[in-house]
Amino acid sequence: MNTKRLTGLTLAGMLLAGTAAPAAFAMESDTFAGDAQEATPVVSVRVEDKDPADGVCTGTAIGEHWVITARHCVEAAKKLGGSVRTGQGDEQKVYEVDRWEIAPRGDIALAHTAQPMQLDHFADIADAVPSGDVTLYGWSSDGVGGSTKLPSAAGKVEGESPLALFEAPTALQVNLQNGARIQPGDSGGPIFKDGKVAAIMSAGLFEDPDNPKEEELTSNGAVAVAPVADQVAWIRETISQPEADQAAMQGEASGLWWKIAAGAGALVVFAALAMASARNRKAPLD
Repeated sequence: MNTKRLTGLTLAGMLLAGTAAPAAFAMESDTFAGDAQEATPVVSVRVEDKDPADGVCTGTAIGEHWVITARHCVEAAKKLGGSVRTGQGDEQKVYEVDRWEIAPRGDIALAHTAQPMQLDHFADIADAVPSGDVTLYGWSSDGVGGSTKLPSAAGKVEGESPLALFEAPTALQVNLQNGARIQPGDSGGPIFKDGKVAAIMSAGLFEDPDNPKEEELTSNGAVAVAPVADQVAWIRETISQPEADQAAMQGEASGLWWKIAAGAGALVVFAALAMASARNRKAPLD
């Protein structure tokens, strides 16, 4: 099979800890999701309305209106908006995002779609921190699958990673198997364990932080991930609110970016540089 690229991770981590690759980078893999039910809710994410049609991050639909992705994708945006693209091949649909929610801590964010996503299956989130063998998914238009075939890769949790972004209590290192590598656009992509979303892709890792290889500036064989177990209660509470209450909350969303920026400080600047490189790779929609 031909080698395939998935989509994106974060420069913020590299600048903070000196161990990560630039953020908007995706996976290289020669396997695809096909019609696996587990992969049905994996979506491509645009965070700003002007983002490329192919998206700049990856996410996973966990409810009719909700997608889980990486917080650093949101931090890098200048004007929040965007959309998510579901499905593969000729069965793809686009749904406008009308609000973003940021987890109290960790590299986790939620996108709320204006219309319910018409999917046969939505992902469950895991209560436990993953270990052992896992599966990764991510979107990228760079490889043979383009924006129509979803790549997948096998991975193995190797233990804790120092790149626990946004005051997270922990992060994990996942090593990709069979030669797969992370590259532009996989940020926010899911780590599945036993059919549930157990972690979110956060930052590509160097084999030797003090002497990174040239190829590691654009692709990585290991990735730091944010376990969702720490934020399960917040996630479930957020997505379980009636849509009538969601509409009332939308008026507060316009000020969300400024709250995020104030809390993130210099991290916003660094992440923005990385995400900008992904956004500039293709012409925007408008």
